[in-house]
Amino acid sequence: MVLKIFLAILFLIIICLFVAMIANIFLPAVKKQILQNTDLIFSPLEKNYIFRNVDSAVPVSDKRAVVLCDPNKEKIQRLDFNGINNCALIAKMYGSLTQNEHDCIGFGDCAGACPNNAIVIKNGTAIVTNECCGCETCVAACPKGLIAMVPKKQKSIQYKNDGENEHIIEIPVKKDFKFWRNWYRILK
Repeated sequence: MVLKIFLAILFLIIICLFVAMIANIFLPAVKKQILQNTDLIFSPLEKNYIFRNVDSAVPVSDKRAVVLCDPNKEKIQRLDFNGINNCALIAKMYGSLTQNEHDCIGFGDCAGACPNNAIVIKNGTAIVTNECCGCETCVAACPKGLIAMVPKKQKSIQYKNDGENEHIIEIPVKKDFKFWRNWYRILK
């Protein structure tokens, strides 16, 4: 009886040591190997997007970006373009893909420049989400100058982008969940 108890305890100790060995030796080695082999899997552009430095200091401002173009407005296409999706290239070569020269091209140069991924493309138009920190990198990235910085508390903005009519964009007010945002950053 005592021998069976001794063997059971010895068996449990061996299993615990085996689990500790796997957790402390094998898993870190596998993780290192996976991170070192990313050169074979991802292109440099994808690697910058996936493995970007989360701890990098992004300046936070009391302003936010707004795209001066309505995503719900119907755009009349002037050109059918099947080349490289680059707003700067289209703006320089053709001016615009639509009949309105002041429409957003919608290929996402601004979204690629945003460090917070706060810009999404909807119906061929860039839209700034509530994650905007006001760093103004998207303003410099837009070749048409359609992105303006406004105070975060501002609820709407008037603009003329077709030369005739004034348009009003309703800016969603950010609901500030600082507590959950801080926990998310800690966990990330």
